[in-house]
Amino acid sequence: MTYPGLPDQQNPRPSTVKPGVAVGILVAVIALVAFCVTGFAAPGFLLRKGPGLSLPVPTAGSASASAPTSTTETPSSTRVSRPRITVTRRPAAPPEKGVQVIADFLAKIAGSDKPAAIALACEAQKRFMDDKIDSLLPLGSRVHVTTANGTSRFVLADVAGVAKGRSAKGIVISDRMADGGFCITNFSIRTA
Repeated sequence: MTYPGLPDQQNPRPSTVKPGVAVGILVAVIALVAFCVTGFAAPGFLLRKGPGLSLPVPTAGSASASAPTSTTETPSSTRVSRPRITVTRRPAAPPEKGVQVIADFLAKIAGSDKPAAIALACEAQKRFMDDKIDSLLPLGSRVHVTTANGTSRFVLADVAGVAKGRSAKGIVISDRMADGGFCITNFSIRTA
């Protein structure tokens, strides 16, 4: 029975959860869900098998009399490397005409004959040769072919000597023209 004006002692107030406890429970649930998702689904680190225990494989020289023998082979975790096979071909000698054009080009530079050197350049390159000769291989430079490689279509020659009064190394390239002759395509010289 209840009396008006008196507090209701028989119907106590409903209990509430304290905010700190609710936040703690919520954080724990989120952490548990995140652990399960990452452990089983996304990376799956809980599902992976470990490396296990691998026993050493005995070699022929280290076999002892007490070692058990079996007729079945177990898979080995060692990596098998394949031998590398290198095919060496003797490169074909570059065309003599291509090497000769390069030697003639360098001789014209050494003899200070710029118009004759430019005349040995391919048609598309002639307009650039004047400036390249002035900047990379000035007239009077003494540079010669040291080695030459190439195919029937081009020759790449390594050159060395003296340019601008200093030691110089570089390359000169000649290409085959439609008529079968060769012309200078490009060159690059650096001084030390």
